[in-house]
Amino acid sequence: MNWRTCVAVLSFLALLGAGTAPGSPPPGVLRIGTYFVNPPFEYISDGAKVGFEVDLMTEIAERLGRRPEFVDTQWETILREMQDGRYDCIVGGITITPAREKILAWSTPYMTTTLSLVVDAERNPAIRGIADLKGASVGVQAATTDYEVAVRMQAEGEIGSVKVYPFDRIEEAMADLDAGRITAVMKVYPVAEWLARKTPGLRIVAQVPDEPQPLGIGFGKSDPGLVAAVDKALADMKRDGAYAELARRWGVP
Repeated sequence: MNWRTCVAVLSFLALLGAGTAPGSPPPGVLRIGTYFVNPPFEYISDGAKVGFEVDLMTEIAERLGRRPEFVDTQWETILREMQDGRYDCIVGGITITPAREKILAWSTPYMTTTLSLVVDAERNPAIRGIADLKGASVGVQAATTDYEVAVRMQAEGEIGSVKVYPFDRIEEAMADLDAGRITAVMKVYPVAEWLARKTPGLRIVAQVPDEPQPLGIGFGKSDPGLVAAVDKALADMKRDGAYAELARRWGVP
């Protein structure tokens, strides 16, 4: 084989591989980054990946003519991994914030919810709202909007202290609450409600006012076509009742 033939063969092989970066999903797949520690949005039950957002993204993928592929990762790394193009999109009860809009593109919010405060009502029956939490210790997950709001509330004297837990250890926060080691846990609804009802005596006593939590699907900045297609699928689901059916099934707003 002479050098011209070698160049032609190498060029042909390069063309075959063009646009298929290592780790890229195969054609027809929607690769979705998430973390299965966030019920009822996504979690593991009897070895299966289940939850509202699992069903939501499966429906969206099908409407796009794709097969969903869920990739389990961690909250602490998921935004950076999306920036690096590891997924087609990410989901996980993620609040759209100005800071996050600087680094990723986002769908229209599929849900706008609130931050809830959970207490042990049997241990602390006098706590009936935020005004009763002065001096309280509040558990939150690291690097979340709950954390940011709790720090602000502490600075303004609305709560006493903030205890921070790794994202995948929210169950530890609920155990500390049940044991009386902290006074409250702040978490986005409906996750707060889901976790509270697992332990007798725990209940939501308040929603943080003026802190709406618009939840969205995150994308790389370089794929506006996919963002538009997902937005259309979401709009169609809300119009034809498919979204409402999923919300009823999982007890979400």
